[in-house]
Amino acid sequence: MTGTIFGEGWAVAGESAKPAWVQIEEQLTERIEAGRLAPGERIPPERELAEHLAVSRMTVRQALASLAARGLVERGVGRGTFVRESGTVTHDLTRFTGFTGQVERSGLLAGAQLIEAAHRPAPETVADALGLEAEAPALRIERVRSGGGRAMTLEDTWLPAERFPGLLERDLGGSIYALMDEHYGLGPVSATERLEPVAARAHDAEHLGIAEGAPLMLVERTSYAADGTPVEFARDRHRGDRARFVIRVAPDDLRARAR
Repeated sequence: MTGTIFGEGWAVAGESAKPAWVQIEEQLTERIEAGRLAPGERIPPERELAEHLAVSRMTVRQALASLAARGLVERGVGRGTFVRESGTVTHDLTRFTGFTGQVERSGLLAGAQLIEAAHRPAPETVADALGLEAEAPALRIERVRSGGGRAMTLEDTWLPAERFPGLLERDLGGSIYALMDEHYGLGPVSATERLEPVAARAHDAEHLGIAEGAPLMLVERTSYAADGTPVEFARDRHRGDRARFVIRVAPDDLRARAR
């Protein structure tokens, strides 16, 4: 089984600058992403992998632990290590689509668990993004977003209260963008987004079902209606093991970078 996974021609490179466990992790990742290791398939035991690759069991253990932290495999005491069912959502930042659309495009059912929906005075950062006076009335909506029943993203959304009267009384279990469009004619059509890798705070960990300090991708976004009016400021924290981000670069941008 181990020889089938790695093939007889591959071996850990002793002179490589990469540690042995990283090399093993990369090889297993490539095979999982290529479908050569299918969801639910059992990875050979640590001892068997270590013997085949001529490394220590601790080296193999590090590689498998890293794969588990990334959400590619599941490990259970007495059960072994198995390739995890894919639950990763690809967020295409080239197209402006809300969380619901991104999740459904990945073939999963989108869900939302409401944490808070309240009128709040806009903090300075929020007010600047939305073109409001400091402490102006705003709507804050915090939700856990899920795909296929698995928690994926913690949303912290701010909207200008004067533009969306009564929104908090509506059903907030689905797409907020759809509500903004259908009931107020101010659905966002474009956005400026900033990505930053961050560590999970205690609050994030509690609601996303992860350990404090686990990797998250923070996406900070200001969204605009068709007339250019800023209508949303949001900070979304995506689980690092359940999200992938895609950005397509136009040819003109590539030429500009080469100058």
